[in-house]
Amino acid sequence: MFQHVFDRLSFRQCLGFLAGSALLLPSLALAAGMEYPDNGTIAIGRGGANAANPEDGLAFQYNPAGLAQVLQRGWHLTIDTRWAAQQTKFTSATPGTTAIENAAPPFMAPSGSVSYGFGQVGPLSDLTIALGATGPSAIGKSRYPADGAQRYALDATDYFIGYYSAAIAAGWKRGDFSARLGFTGQLVQGTATFTQAVWSGFGTYDSGKNTVTDTKNDSTATFSGSSGLIPTCVVGLSVSPVRDIDIGLSYRPRIDFDAPGTLNIGLSPAAAAINAKTDSNSASLKLSLAAMLRGGVAWRVTPRVRLELDGVWEQWSSMKEIRIVTHNINITSGIANPVPLPDVVFPHNMQDTMSVRLGGDVTVVDERLTVRAGYAYETSAIPSAYVNVDFPNWQRHIASIGASLRLWGAWLDVAYAHHFVQTQHVTDSQVMSQVSPKIGGMPASVPSVVGNGTYESALDLFSVSLRIPFGDLHSAL
Repeated sequence: MFQHVFDRLSFRQCLGFLAGSALLLPSLALAAGMEYPDNGTIAIGRGGANAANPEDGLAFQYNPAGLAQVLQRGWHLTIDTRWAAQQTKFTSATPGTTAIENAAPPFMAPSGSVSYGFGQVGPLSDLTIALGATGPSAIGKSRYPADGAQRYALDATDYFIGYYSAAIAAGWKRGDFSARLGFTGQLVQGTATFTQAVWSGFGTYDSGKNTVTDTKNDSTATFSGSSGLIPTCVVGLSVSPVRDIDIGLSYRPRIDFDAPGTLNIGLSPAAAAINAKTDSNSASLKLSLAAMLRGGVAWRVTPRVRLELDGVWEQWSSMKEIRIVTHNINITSGIANPVPLPDVVFPHNMQDTMSVRLGGDVTVVDERLTVRAGYAYETSAIPSAYVNVDFPNWQRHIASIGASLRLWGAWLDVAYAHHFVQTQHVTDSQVMSQVSPKIGGMPASVPSVVGNGTYESALDLFSVSLRIPFGDLHSAL
């Protein structure tokens, strides 16, 4: 019933519907920085193995070439939501401290897409267009004790970053050979708010006196900013050289993130006693998001069994630091001339990562029920000396399960994954406290090492999606 209506739509009407539908997609609150495999319920259920020839509506993010196939003909709507619960515990090596844990609740993040596949168009076997929204697979919020041992590195985060996408894909087929090419144009926009303590006393705060948890000389620094729209893209290619084999490759370039905003300082009692204050609050957050190269091979072993092996390279070496650029902020006081506030720099010295992902689907009941499972191993982007609570995504093993159930022509997908993250024992930390600038003749604040200790982390993901191929819906709807 629906298909007869859609077949009468003009190309212009199709584009109009796609644009209008994109406005209905909710915003995505997701963290910049280290990511976990991966967005999308089907991909999560396969351990992130979804690059060879993705079949769901989120193909525009993995490998947009997957949009150009028979399964994508007609109108398709994908609504996807996942919950991520990050458990992180830090036991500081500094005497007199207690272990702290992340107290943020499970983090929910939706994604979605709407697409239209035209089928055969001239020499092209399939032509498909799509609009969608998603984000990097990461945790957007964290919360630690304001007086905890981690406070000079991080108190709380609330990040947002969304990828708003328009994709086009086309295929060409001759006999058992087929090739598909896809392109996704994206606009990235994000906001970031985070808070940490700044040591505003004199000398070092933890020189063997077990005073690290004494907050009387702490100031608080809160950055809040928002970027403009940053253009980027995903390009993808998928080839089926013979029946039952798919080979896919996709690439996303590096993204340089710049978010103008404000840096507000809550002064310590010691600073307030000398009437210290900042004369402005203009600042910008600068960091880089990794380029990403995905490759995968999928094999339909039997009509009911499909296996896929992927490799993913992420260029996190582009993110050497997170920098807050201060714009003519000065600290004034009652005892000295104004002192410029320097840029706030968080060294990370990240390194490139590799992950191997193996996943499979088994059709239990034809056109009704499919189950899947997956495994992945991912190396760490963060050298031991720079491990911290901000990105607790170190080397990990991932185990996942999932299923898809067809109801009235639509598909309901569910998935669960657990990340076994390797515990970090840090003895050579280069994570230093942020300190207040020297004012007048007062003694200088001296940075101290705050990152030594034991870090424990784990991650649980639950994801659910609804895929609606409108042409397959029963007339009862």
